[in-house]
Amino acid sequence: MQTCDSETGLCEIGSYGDKEVDLNVEQAELFYVGDPMCSWCWGMSEELKKIQEFCAKEGIKFSVVLGGLRIGGGDPWTEQFRGFLKNEWQNIHKKTGQKFVYSLLDLQEFNYDTQPACLSVFIVKKMLKDKDDNSSTALKFFSKIQEKFYAKGLDPTKLEFYHSICEEFNIDIAEFEKYFNSKEMRKELESDFALAAKLGARGMPSLIYVKQNKVVEMSSGYKTYEEVLKLIL
Repeated sequence: MQTCDSETGLCEIGSYGDKEVDLNVEQAELFYVGDPMCSWCWGMSEELKKIQEFCAKEGIKFSVVLGGLRIGGGDPWTEQFRGFLKNEWQNIHKKTGQKFVYSLLDLQEFNYDTQPACLSVFIVKKMLKDKDDNSSTALKFFSKIQEKFYAKGLDPTKLEFYHSICEEFNIDIAEFEKYFNSKEMRKELESDFALAAKLGARGMPSLIYVKQNKVVEMSSGYKTYEEVLKLIL
């Protein structure tokens, strides 16, 4: 079972697939490495929105990269696992104020598979690749998944979970579903995991700044907007 550090707010990153990627970044770019079902990523959600807005204002490219927390799931839904989640969520709420509901923990069975949530964000990135909004929509889509999962207790492993989010952001549901059910798209998702590894992300949430192909880790784990701003400026 992968773990999260309550002191640093860093969740262990997974290792998936065998894809190789090239890192060729000339302009300044800030990469956010996360997973919609990473609880500390939800804790940092409001800070990330402000960071993305700052980047857009300052001409810094902002990119969302899926790190992969529990791709495929498979962790036994035991009392120990549920207890770990409850304790972690309570710690995050105390530190960040983000809302959590605990109805999920009452289920007799649940596969904590983060692939569908990661895949959905990857699909939206693909569908919006020609829309120059500096990843604003992709990050907001990411955040809506978190809100429905953590604050409303709904199941992001189900396709219908994403219908209302697609509608909110004018994402073509038929096209989204086609990609969501595609085995090729799941394989393509591995390119994000490979990029996270190439960037040197040690966990999630992570912010990594790249300029002229020089990689600088900005933060690993939970950080406030103000803390990140001091590192950028």
